Amino acid sequence: MIHIREICEADIDKAVDALVHAFYDDGLVCYMFPDEKFRKEFIAWTYERWIRLLMKFNSVFVDENVCGVAGCIPPYFHSHIPFRYIMKAGFLKAVPKLICRNFWRPLRAYWDNQSRTRSEVKEPSWILDILGVHPGSQGKGVGSALVQYLISRANRDKVPAYVITHKEKNIIFYEKNGFKLLNKKNSLPGGPPTCSLIYKPF
Repeated sequence: MIHIREICEADIDKAVDALVHAFYDDGLVCYMFPDEKFRKEFIAWTYERWIRLLMKFNSVFVDENVCGVAGCIPPYFHSHIPFRYIMKAGFLKAVPKLICRNFWRPLRAYWDNQSRTRSEVKEPSWILDILGVHPGSQGKGVGSALVQYLISRANRDKVPAYVITHKEKNIIFYEKNGFKLLNKKNSLPGGPPTCSLIYKPF
């Protein structure tokens, strides 16, 4: 049985490494950051800050070996982290990093995600914002254990769980774990599809 727990400070470096390896060749990440060297550096920078931000709300979960990471937005935020928290986490420093590159692709992807979530999440919900498993540990049940842990939180709180994925093959994975497809749309020109799914609590 795979044990899932909240992340701690000592786990952060390993969690970031797992996410960088999990998403380095991801379709959406490659769409946003086609330069390979910049991609690796920037997503490591981003994941570390995002993990530290979500840790403030006790909503980052890992397996015992920190091979898989689930970063969630808790239901009391009603679908998105307030901008003041994002500013305090230092994300405005990303603008000069991106401005000389393809700035519009990550911005478009961000707003696509935000607008989809805002239009589909009509009540307090757990939002699965990040789910990544190191390639060396994929196919061993780590991802499902993380998702089931989130579902247990949704059932406990009697609220839905919601996720957006940009890989069509992930639809089957989430459906096996109790989610239902809400929408699949190619809303990013030249990019991967945006697929949203929801889990309804018992």
